[in-house]
Amino acid sequence: MKKNRIKSKIEYLSRTEIEERASLMLQYVFPDRSEDPNPPALKEIVTVLKSKYNVQFSFSKNLGSLPSGEKFLGMFTVNPLIIHICSSIKAWSPDFYRTLAHELGHLVLHRKMIGDGKYISKDKPIIDTAQQLRYRETAELSDLGWVEWQANEFSMCLILPRKYIQILVISAQNELGINKNLGTMYLDDQPCNKHDCKRIVDRIKELSGTQESLLWRRLRFLGILEDHQKK
Repeated sequence: MKKNRIKSKIEYLSRTEIEERASLMLQYVFPDRSEDPNPPALKEIVTVLKSKYNVQFSFSKNLGSLPSGEKFLGMFTVNPLIIHICSSIKAWSPDFYRTLAHELGHLVLHRKMIGDGKYISKDKPIIDTAQQLRYRETAELSDLGWVEWQANEFSMCLILPRKYIQILVISAQNELGINKNLGTMYLDDQPCNKHDCKRIVDRIKELSGTQESLLWRRLRFLGILEDHQKK
């Protein structure tokens, strides 16, 4: 007689809940870090996870590709517990950071969902292409779509934490002489507001080294940027 296969329950976490999970992970990894608003050093996270939590990391393998030619950039397995980053990505480049942070999201949020009788088979590890790593507003309407959305949100909590990006906004506003509603941005169809928001984002891009399109999305999704454009 076959045993009933009980699937793990997928948690449909909000951005705030994912942010809390990321903060909790940082408390475990860096107990003396306190309330540092800056992005954590991912190299140090890797070192601690290796030594204290027996997580393995592989950055030297070509992970292959889909039949369409789209490359596998990251992979997460639970048996054994390994985070893979494709060797085609330059080590510690912005793309490497985003991929590594995404796979850390899978480690923290989804490792208990993988295995026999669960949502994700241990024989088919989570494999991420550029499509899965794309930071988007909402999840695709599937369990794996939610898994990837959550991993991307977790990634942004490490690369562009809320407090950090808000500090950058205030700093840019002060430099540019924008003294109204510090820490928030208001965008509509008025040329003056468009101009001010573009200047702020350009300055944050210089300060953080982050891709401009990613900054616009992150600011909007966090509610720091209020976007009231008609189009």
